[in-house]
Amino acid sequence: MATIRQRGNSYQIRVSCGTDIYSKKIVESMTWKPDENMTPRQIEKELNRVVVHFEENVKKGIVKSNKKIKMHEFCDIYLEMQKKTLSPTSYHVYQNIINTYIVPALGHLKLSDITPLHLQKFIYALTEHKTNQNKPLNPSTIRNYYKVVQSIFKFACRMKFLDYNPSSVDNLDLPKTLPAHTDIFDEKEISLMLDYLEKEPIMWKILIHLALCTGCRRGELAALQWDDIIWEKKQIQISKSLYSVNGEKNIKFPKTKNSNRVIAIPDYMIQMLRQYKIWQTEQTLVGYQKNLNDMLFLDKNSDFLASDNISRWFENFLERNNMPHIKFHALRHTSATLLLASGTNIKTVSSRLGHASIVTTNRYVHAMTEADKTAAETLEQKLNFRKGTIVGQNSKLSLK
Repeated sequence: MATIRQRGNSYQIRVSCGTDIYSKKIVESMTWKPDENMTPRQIEKELNRVVVHFEENVKKGIVKSNKKIKMHEFCDIYLEMQKKTLSPTSYHVYQNIINTYIVPALGHLKLSDITPLHLQKFIYALTEHKTNQNKPLNPSTIRNYYKVVQSIFKFACRMKFLDYNPSSVDNLDLPKTLPAHTDIFDEKEISLMLDYLEKEPIMWKILIHLALCTGCRRGELAALQWDDIIWEKKQIQISKSLYSVNGEKNIKFPKTKNSNRVIAIPDYMIQMLRQYKIWQTEQTLVGYQKNLNDMLFLDKNSDFLASDNISRWFENFLERNNMPHIKFHALRHTSATLLLASGTNIKTVSSRLGHASIVTTNRYVHAMTEADKTAAETLEQKLNFRKGTIVGQNSKLSLK
């Protein structure tokens, strides 16, 4: 029901729209000023028409709620809603980006007043920002931060707070990024790494072999339980992932069906897992280890093995053995590339990796193509020692 209040020679029309998520009343208002030549009767008739039209538009959502809401207030609403859809890790990342970069730069502005120019200035500010190591943010990081901005404005449009989305990249200049480089271990490096692994504790030996055999992500490996091993079928069930936020470690389940998968593993891996299970059981029996959650991998406190601990151990392992520094995730890339190089079809590789689309898996095909070009260039250098000629048994043919 609309209420009307006369203020001098104008009228304020107010329509209640319920309450927001904080139980605060939402009221839409407008001011209407009649033409000075209108008669009282004409004013009354036109005012009634304006009131009905305004009330209908409010109910239809054509008039947006909280026109005065500021960016920092809307970010609170956005985060509250995203908590229900994002994983704990992603939510923590979004929250950090919003509180560290977006709110300080844009939080004081009204959501409806933000223009492409404001957002372009925000992007330029990010390019000038220095990290704790006094280094500029790289272009891919800036683009990732801006994706959060876009997500906020898309949400605002879906919730009818805005008619127009100012964050479209068509209107803005974002820093150019270099083509993504896919790190992989070559056959020589894999052989060396596996040799060095023989000197390492059995848990780490198993973890690295599993990473190469399955192409699993760190979190997926860290979340493995013994019930996930399907011994008789020589398979492993990937159905969950371990996350760590602010020191809290827990298990999360995938949002997409592609991430929930069963992977075949080779005979040698099954044998290694059997030996490892016997070893772990012995450690438990003599009191060296507790395994309340039946996990494959545990930290030194018999707790979940955090993904960051896996990366730190792997970095230290490479350094101790004078191997080039490559991220743990490169084992996933290496697994995929080995399968494709051996003739495994791309759909099977995509399924093993848990990719939502084969398009994502195509990056490994590209990496193989680049490696093939390098191989051809090597042959050119090694074999074409008499450039400009084709040497036959009895003749020489000049090339033009």
